[in-house]
Amino acid sequence: MSNAPVAATPPESWAEVRAHDQVMRYRRAGTGPAVLLLDREGEVPPLWPELDAALAARFRVIAPALPMEMEDLAARLAAFLEGLGVSRVRVVVAGRLCGPALELAPVAPEVERVVLVPSGPAEETACEAAVAAIGAIPVLVVRRALTAAEALPLVLAFLDGAAPAQQVS
Repeated sequence: MSNAPVAATPPESWAEVRAHDQVMRYRRAGTGPAVLLLDREGEVPPLWPELDAALAARFRVIAPALPMEMEDLAARLAAFLEGLGVSRVRVVVAGRLCGPALELAPVAPEVERVVLVPSGPAEETACEAAVAAIGAIPVLVVRRALTAAEALPLVLAFLDGAAPAQQVS
């Protein structure tokens, strides 16, 4: 029997929000400044297992159950944020959802920082090229190949406002 510490899973609950004639379910955990976590389960290998607990220890994590179709996803997410009534939100996004997050940032005034975790080198290059298009919103692009020990301190410092904008790690 091992005495190794077990990572605590943050308590979470499900809720719904209605905005612009659409209903979106979302998981929520933690307290503090809002973080919108966009990751589609099963689409790509999951992000670092420690991410949810690390975010929920410092932030109010909001993870919507996303529709399968990508059409108008940025507009749906903007309506979702409006329905939640959050005035400021940081966004952490993985995989193919990086594109819609980059579309969301300029149209949703609530978005103040974005962390992109592309699936691989091709997406990393596309994200780096698109970062300039969203203007004054700070963006951090983190390579999925980093270990949790390398990535999480970067992500948390950036979300807290302590790391430089548009850094590519």
